Amino acid sequence: MEIDTTPTQPLPPSSLSLSLPPRPDRRLANQLRPPLCELGPLNRADGSARFAHGRTSVLAAVYGPGAPRFSRKERIEGAAIEVTIHPHKGAGTSSDKEKEGVVKALLEAAILLDRFPRTMIHVICQVCEDDGGLLACLMNASVLAVINAGIDMKYVPLAVSMVFASPPSSAVGAPSSTPLPSTSTTYLLLDPLQEEETQSTAIVTVAISSVDTNVLSYQSMGMMMPVQLFEAIDVAKSATKALLTFMRMTIEEHSRQTLKLR
Repeated sequence: MEIDTTPTQPLPPSSLSLSLPPRPDRRLANQLRPPLCELGPLNRADGSARFAHGRTSVLAAVYGPGAPRFSRKERIEGAAIEVTIHPHKGAGTSSDKEKEGVVKALLEAAILLDRFPRTMIHVICQVCEDDGGLLACLMNASVLAVINAGIDMKYVPLAVSMVFASPPSSAVGAPSSTPLPSTSTTYLLLDPLQEEETQSTAIVTVAISSVDTNVLSYQSMGMMMPVQLFEAIDVAKSATKALLTFMRMTIEEHSRQTLKLR
């Protein structure tokens, strides 16, 4: 299922998004790429989902809750979570291991683990393509696969990625009355392309709760000021509202299709 998203609420004036030239894919600074989601694409998994933002795509599968293969991984008080990420090309790197830890921590906080004692929930993510915003895509794909597996959660985590970048020396096509940003100013781009990540000064991925819009986690790389982080969190809260609407539509449509097949 695919849906076009409208731009989220305008960014704060400090981002100077209106004076910037168009992005490579013609989006506004505060606009998500149209997401795409498919629930249950894998027959042999207990739950699965394919999630994509633009060309960035992840296929996630959930196995369990079930008996762990090794007794040392068994937890009496609740289910144990294991996350494995397979990169698009080549062998896994230390960066992939870090992403596994981030996704694992997010799922451990969201899933009602005490309902599944002495079991293991294994989440496997295959990166189909990476064109920016990969960590957020991994999070969203994993969460949707857990939902498809029928595993109870306290809330639905939703994640978006952003970058801070230095503006060009001149903004092509900007109105003459619009002051151009100085080279010392940075601006915020939502749901970045890989090209934009490469040129950025900082990359931020924020996960928001669907229940109370609280920040569940944030991961950052690069240099930024505290005020910039707060700006990124505000934008993430707005953007995840559009994602939550999209996910609800996807789940409802999948439920209708499943009922028709019965």
